[in-house]
Amino acid sequence: MSTPAAPTALHLAAAVGALIGPVFDSLEALAGEVLGCRAGVGSGPCTERSLAPLESAIAPRMAAHPSLTGMGYVAEPGTVAGQERFLIWWQRSGEELARLRLNFDATSVDIYDYLQMEWFQQARDGGARNAFGPYVDYSGAGLYVVTMSVPVVADGVFLGVAGGDVLVSQLESRLVAILRTSPQEAVVVNRERRVIAANTATWVVGTRLPEMPAAGAAGFVDVAEVPDGPGWVVAVSDRAVGL
Repeated sequence: MSTPAAPTALHLAAAVGALIGPVFDSLEALAGEVLGCRAGVGSGPCTERSLAPLESAIAPRMAAHPSLTGMGYVAEPGTVAGQERFLIWWQRSGEELARLRLNFDATSVDIYDYLQMEWFQQARDGGARNAFGPYVDYSGAGLYVVTMSVPVVADGVFLGVAGGDVLVSQLESRLVAILRTSPQEAVVVNRERRVIAANTATWVVGTRLPEMPAAGAAGFVDVAEVPDGPGWVVAVSDRAVGL
C-alpha cells in the first residue's frame, strides 16, 4: 500500500481559507445589512435609529462562530448624523452578549480612536478582506485577538467596516490542526510577517519574521497564499516535524 502524499502548501492554504472564509462571509453579509439600513436615507448621513436593526442581526452571526468574541459595524466619520465616531459592536462575555461602549471623546487621553487602527485603515484603503493581529486589544476587550474586517461601500463611498474579533486561542488551535497534517514544519504568516500558527515550536505566535516566506529562502521549500484571504501565506519548511 502506497503512503499518501504529504499535503502541499497549496492544499494547506486551501484548508486555511475554508476555515476563515465563513467568518468573512458573515462580515460581508453584515456589511450588506448596513447598506440595507441606509437605504431609506439616500446619500446623506444615517441616524443611530436607522441602524438599530443591526442590533438583532449581529447576535445570530456571533452564535454561528464561537471563536468570535466581538462583532459589529464601525462607521467612517460623517456617516452617522451627530456622531463623529460611532460603532455598533457586540462583545461576548462567557455565554452573554452585550453592547460595547467605548470612549470617543477627542479630549480624553484614553480615547478609542479606531481611525488609527490598521484593520480600519486597511479596509478604507481598499482591502476587500483584512485581518490584523494577533495583538492584545487593550483599548477594546483586552483580549489576544485577530481583528478581521471588510469595507462597507455604497456607490464608491467608504462608509466604514464590518468587523469581528477572533480569539487567537481558538483560531490557533484550529489552524494547528490543519498544519499538523504536514510531516514538515509549517507556519501561517500574515501580511505583516507575524506568525499566526505553526505546527512546531520553531515559530512563536505573534513574532515577526525577518522577511516574508518565499520558496527556496530561509529553509522554506513550498509557499502558497491563502485563497480569498487577507494576505496570509502558508509556508512549508525543509525540516521534518520533530527533528
